[in-house]
Amino acid sequence: MRKLFTTRRRIAIAGATTVLALAGGGAAFAYFTSSGSGTGTATVGTASTFTVAEASASGTILPGAGSSVILYTVTNTGTGDESYATDSVALPTETNGDAEHGGVDIPGCLATWFTPVVTTDPGLNTSIAGGGHVTVTVTVTMPDLSTTDQTACAGKAPDVTLTVGAV
Repeated sequence: MRKLFTTRRRIAIAGATTVLALAGGGAAFAYFTSSGSGTGTATVGTASTFTVAEASASGTILPGAGSSVILYTVTNTGTGDESYATDSVALPTETNGDAEHGGVDIPGCLATWFTPVVTTDPGLNTSIAGGGHVTVTVTVTMPDLSTTDQTACAGKAPDVTLTVGAV
């Protein structure tokens, strides 16, 4: 009977076979796990502003009669859409209650003698595109106060301020 490992060649073959078997078996069971994370940033835009400018005015107010209609152009000065959320209208008032014209007191002409009302707007929560505009109509009347002399307002043009808000 021959001895199995009598020659160098057989020993080399047996050794190589053993190394390959062990290496192959090890590869079948060895693995790595890994995890990772990263942080990025999201840029959030800022709300744009609306500019409000008087486009035109028409009509004459008399105590108890007539009305003045003022058209305002409201422009979205930003690049993104803005929602027309609120509007209000008022006469600027001096500390003594007088109406103003050009920021200057109209002596004896009380702001409370005028009734400004937003009569048409684009509708609350209407989206206005960046650079776009809408028209808002304000109607101003003056009630007849039969027991009060309103002559101080005759021929005057009180300021009317439209304020709008966006969301």
